[in-house]
Amino acid sequence: MDFKTVSAGNAVYREILTSMGEGIIFADHTNRIIFVNAAAEQLRGIKASNFLGRDLLAIHSPPARERISAVLTSLRDGTIQFHTRPLEAKGRIFANSYYPIRNETGRFIGTVMISRDITEKEHLKEENSVLRDQLMNEHTCGEMIGRSPVMQPVFQIIRATASLDSTILISGESGTGKELVARALHQKSRRSASPLVKVNCAALPESLLESELFGFEKGAFTGAVRERKGKFEQAGRGTLFLDEIGEMPLSAQAKLLRVLQEKTVERVGGNREIRVDVRIIAATNRDLRQDVAAGRFREDLFYRLNVIPINLPPLRERHEDILPLATIFLSRFSQEMERPPLSLSREAKQVLLNHPYPGNVRELKNAMERAAALCHGSELTIDDLPPEFSMPHQNQQPGVLSPAPGQPSVLAEQIDQWETVLIEQALKSSGNRRGEAARLLGISRKTLWKKLKQQAAC
Repeated sequence: MDFKTVSAGNAVYREILTSMGEGIIFADHTNRIIFVNAAAEQLRGIKASNFLGRDLLAIHSPPARERISAVLTSLRDGTIQFHTRPLEAKGRIFANSYYPIRNETGRFIGTVMISRDITEKEHLKEENSVLRDQLMNEHTCGEMIGRSPVMQPVFQIIRATASLDSTILISGESGTGKELVARALHQKSRRSASPLVKVNCAALPESLLESELFGFEKGAFTGAVRERKGKFEQAGRGTLFLDEIGEMPLSAQAKLLRVLQEKTVERVGGNREIRVDVRIIAATNRDLRQDVAAGRFREDLFYRLNVIPINLPPLRERHEDILPLATIFLSRFSQEMERPPLSLSREAKQVLLNHPYPGNVRELKNAMERAAALCHGSELTIDDLPPEFSMPHQNQQPGVLSPAPGQPSVLAEQIDQWETVLIEQALKSSGNRRGEAARLLGISRKTLWKKLKQQAAC
């Protein structure tokens, strides 16, 4: 290759660099600036003639000079491959990237600096962050997230009643988040600086429930070597959360009613009344009205607790909340397990949306923890979810077996019915893709085709 060809090639490269929209500055191996394109002049508000031939470090202030010198040294010796940092100047934000340039033998010949104006991008990022925070504020309450329409009344009641001292009764299926409601009420109340004390009424035997709630005096019973405050006293000026209140025995219900009326407790083995200042929040997964009618729960206590009722809907009625909750749980567990961020595949999302969630939010949370632990890649698939999530779900099951004389084919008929249901559900879950449906059923595509043909012939 002759000199003219080389010169022509260099001229072409220079024209390319000159016409680029990114700001380009090149300094040789001695850090002397030998090229500044038009975009760099415009972006940085400088004139190339004022910088060409000058030492790159000399044009910076001493603090910046020391930092940039360390970067250039690391680029020169190969310690780092590139360096990028944001820079704000004259009301604009730039991303400045430094790259080492080497010749065909690998010898360092200089540093190229590329400046990109990211002002609009950064402003958009900031606006998105503000909008995201606003959206989260609108659809969160305490530790709860709910975009679904059925959760908005719940959030409204929490916000409206948190500052009051009124007794609240939270009802809902197991796993719907009743304790989170209690926490939100406490955190938003004037009592938030005092304790939130939880009592699981279902976990305590009747013999211990009274001493746990009201405390006991020294010598009240064998093993009572010193006095102990009960949960009512421990929650002084705070909130007492009585979880699973429907499991409380009738004898304890009567004593609880007295405390709620008198606002005093009497320790086991004691004879003095101790005033207590607590807010009561109770929760149950039972229908207390039915329990009252059946004589299992005191009517007067029910009305004392049911001042402000909050009913938590099951997750199957909160369709819009399933994927946001799954994403948050997955992100949380990925961080706790020190894993890279995980995302949900399209198929996994569909399976999550189709699941009936008998265990509600708790079931979804546990599924995401399991998936985060078992997922091998960066995307969570159906195989990472618990097996029951991939099983077809049918509201109406085939009829119950009722064998009768002369009907030897009843079992076969029932099996055929179940097979039809499973195939229909697999096709629905897979978007009518037979290959995917066969995979869900654990059979070959050919076998599925034969069974569909048999069903069509019936």
